[in-house]
Amino acid sequence: MNIFKIEGQWKYFNLEPKIKELKEFYKKNLNSKTLTLDFKNLEDIDSSGIVLIIRYIKLFEKNSTTVEIINISSIHNKMLELYKTNYVHKEKDKDTKENFFEKVGKEIYDSYDSFKGFLYFVGKLSVYLFYLISHPKKIRFKAIINQIEIAAIPILPIIALALFLVGFVTAYQGSDQLNKFGAAIIVIEMSTMSMFREIAPFIAAVIIAGRSASSYTAQIGTMRITEEISAMRTMGFDIDIFLIIPRVIALIIILPLIVFFADMASLVGEMIIVKYHLGISYSQFVDRIYEYVEIRHILLGILKAPLFGLLIAVIGCYRGLQVKSGTDIGKYTTKAVVDSIFWLIVVNAIISLLSIQLGF
Repeated sequence: MNIFKIEGQWKYFNLEPKIKELKEFYKKNLNSKTLTLDFKNLEDIDSSGIVLIIRYIKLFEKNSTTVEIINISSIHNKMLELYKTNYVHKEKDKDTKENFFEKVGKEIYDSYDSFKGFLYFVGKLSVYLFYLISHPKKIRFKAIINQIEIAAIPILPIIALALFLVGFVTAYQGSDQLNKFGAAIIVIEMSTMSMFREIAPFIAAVIIAGRSASSYTAQIGTMRITEEISAMRTMGFDIDIFLIIPRVIALIIILPLIVFFADMASLVGEMIIVKYHLGISYSQFVDRIYEYVEIRHILLGILKAPLFGLLIAVIGCYRGLQVKSGTDIGKYTTKAVVDSIFWLIVVNAIISLLSIQLGF
């Protein structure tokens, strides 16, 4: 029999048995030249039922089978024609796989597209920053202070412990090696200069990137999913001024302070190990630093910090704005942290090379 009777209720909640019936009918009539769909006993149908029927009509027509529709009411016929006109169905091809060159090309294009979008985002933020500098009344100082409190206060104990241990270990290993040459005391200026110039600023920035970049991405991404950002735009609020700029300014302000705090924490770690491992008193330690470690070393680390803060905030906010669904939050949060650390390494390396060439 090449007649399929569409009868009863064809609604979303009871379509499962109908799908099985249609599938069996399709298999039995694959080679039929003509077949009939009889709507005589159809009671009610919704969009899900109509789309299911259209799908199988299209499948039959693809096999050069003529489908005749009989006993359909005018209302149901109008629904069928409307959905037929706008019907789009893409079958997933499980057998086709992207080859190596397709994957590489796609990754390169996606990276280029993402980088282009990032440059546009940075340019737009730069315009807003210059605009706010010339219109200071529009700067949201309360939001900036709130972001400073959120980003800085909870992270201080972690920074203190991490840099204390790094300073402790760096001085211990350095003194142990230099002791073989009878020059263990040199470890004071050597470890202090390296901590001030490179290690403390970079480790502090990495810790901030792990916390603040991920936090910004998750916060802004959640606001996109819950359509808070769309609502703000509808009400006439500028997202960049209200959400992005306060976070960027907050990190630019707090990073130099956190780096200085990290320098002092690492210095305490060095002082303790030098006192108990080499027998050098705290006053001698401070005198030697005052005599041999120039102020430019600590200044270099502190001057890097605003740029580090800018990088972390911009990348974190940009990744947050890329979130489109709930499943994207974890993906873009990870990308925010990885990208932040990568660019911190690149920028830190460039600044270090330039500072050496310039003799700073």
